[in-house]
Amino acid sequence: MLERIAGARALLREVIEATDLPLIERALLLADMNLHWAQWNLGAPVSLMPETEYTAERGRNPE
Repeated sequence: MLERIAGARALLREVIEATDLPLIERALLLADMNLHWAQWNLGAPVSLMPETEYTAERGRNPE
């Protein structure tokens, strides 16, 4: 299950990178946050805030 969630988050990041529409980007970031908390609740080693993972990968503020 954790592998599938990680895969879904990776797909979301690809789509987030591909969009230039702020509303769509925000919606996808919220979906990523929900998947992040699913990982957290299943005991996966993830950061406290999913934004820090996204910002580190992308090199900018996600908002």
